[in-house]
Amino acid sequence: MTARLWMALAWVSAAASLLGAAWAQTAPPPLPLTPQERAFVQQHGSVRLCVDPDWVPFEHLDAQGRHVGIAADLVQLVAQRTGLTIEPLAVATWEESLAASRAGRCQAMSFLNQTPQRSQWLNFTEPIFTDPNVLITREEHPYIADLHQLEGQTVAVPGGTMVQERIRRDFPQLKVVTTETEREAIELVSSRKADMTLRSLIVAAYTIRHEGWFNLKIAGQVPEYTNALRMGVLKTEPLLLSVLNKGVQSITAKEREAISNRHAAIEVRHGPDYGLLWKVLAGGMALLLGGIFWHRKLRQLDRERTALAEARVEQALQAQREQSQLVALLSHEVRTALSMIDGAAGSLHLLIQADDGPSQLRVQRIRDGVRRLLELSDQFLTKDRLDNGALTPRRKDVNVLALCQDVAASLDEGQRITVGGSGNTCMHADPDLLQVAVRNLLVNALRYTPADSKVTLEVRGDAGGVTIEVSDEGPGIPAPEQDVIFTRYMRGAHGQGKPGVGLGLHLVKRVAELHGGTVALASPTGQGACFVLRLPAPYP
Repeated sequence: MTARLWMALAWVSAAASLLGAAWAQTAPPPLPLTPQERAFVQQHGSVRLCVDPDWVPFEHLDAQGRHVGIAADLVQLVAQRTGLTIEPLAVATWEESLAASRAGRCQAMSFLNQTPQRSQWLNFTEPIFTDPNVLITREEHPYIADLHQLEGQTVAVPGGTMVQERIRRDFPQLKVVTTETEREAIELVSSRKADMTLRSLIVAAYTIRHEGWFNLKIAGQVPEYTNALRMGVLKTEPLLLSVLNKGVQSITAKEREAISNRHAAIEVRHGPDYGLLWKVLAGGMALLLGGIFWHRKLRQLDRERTALAEARVEQALQAQREQSQLVALLSHEVRTALSMIDGAAGSLHLLIQADDGPSQLRVQRIRDGVRRLLELSDQFLTKDRLDNGALTPRRKDVNVLALCQDVAASLDEGQRITVGGSGNTCMHADPDLLQVAVRNLLVNALRYTPADSKVTLEVRGDAGGVTIEVSDEGPGIPAPEQDVIFTRYMRGAHGQGKPGVGLGLHLVKRVAELHGGTVALASPTGQGACFVLRLPAPYP
């Protein structure tokens, strides 16, 4: 199976997982039927039902003429709740079923969308089931964002369906090919006799999987075409409509989920193409590294411009503004690409069997890599803001201890952090900038502390301000590196092989300076490191 089809079925599997809960076993309360409705049930216990004989897995007639599928189970649940006996009418095609309904040969229809044409002879219950319609194309066809942009392409749809009726009206520039069955519509696309088909998500995924048409993919969705499937009742049967509608309304979400999973749960056994995901991830990393290189190059040019005459100051400032725009643009583009990778990895996680440890580990490594790149992108964007001399802290009343507790709780390894405090830890400061500083101190400490050891964060308040102290049990900082530890892009000997680019402590220093404070290494020797961030109380 190709990667794109696999990812398309991941969408279906994600939808199926949302539908998958056990059917509640508690008996529902009796239906509140009126005396007229109860009399109708007693006098007309049997109802003839028109169905679609070939709409797997929603409904079809088996070799014995029995009505089976999602719709059949839902209708039988309605029959049990109302006391009616519902019997299907044997037909060969969906169009024959519609003709039989118009002729009055059946009193109700099982599972269909409400349209103006059908409303001429039918009234409808509340929706009994909902399912989106998706566009199915061959693998090489590009993603379809808007059907209005396609001109002259061929779409295959079964005759007599809501989609056929609406697509002729809404998209006259498309060529519509009518088929007799769902399978035939999808087969025309697979054999290149049609460009696309627009069908139910559940039906499309089920048919592709069971027929082995792995040259197809889900190429888009038309949200306004979502199936709101209802039971249709002849307009001459108002009491039957009322009874059936109460039966439909009694069905719970868990009951719908259990019935849907029984017929349409998707199990994908083919291995995913991790190569494609890694290629996209590598492209995102290359883009980020290119941004780092360009960012540093521009900074070097800025330093050179400062030595020029006063007449060139405006030119240097303009270059800095352009640089900030570039960093913001690169950060946005990288985050967009990484979000797509993370979303795809999340879909893979839903499809992989829970006991498939190696595959689960590979997906988790992808998501961990994405998270690290996102953190790097945030650091570069924050650095650019902090290095801009125009940035002024937006001070407000902040409880520094509570802020530190929130930051620690938000980290993946927050359970390894012990937070304590004493004195009055409230002050007037910029909470967003403080979060940047505290987060970088904690992430740095966790990165170098063994997994079985703790990181300690202490917050102390006094008349002169607030002190934040972060201690770890790592290898400590070698003496030659202690004087340059707060320099940007500085990475120590112990940092080799660990994530990061040497910006964290530099950002902490810039936040401290913007608040008129300081940050220092308080444990220059011995095991572990202790950083002390001092924030003085601002002048009244």
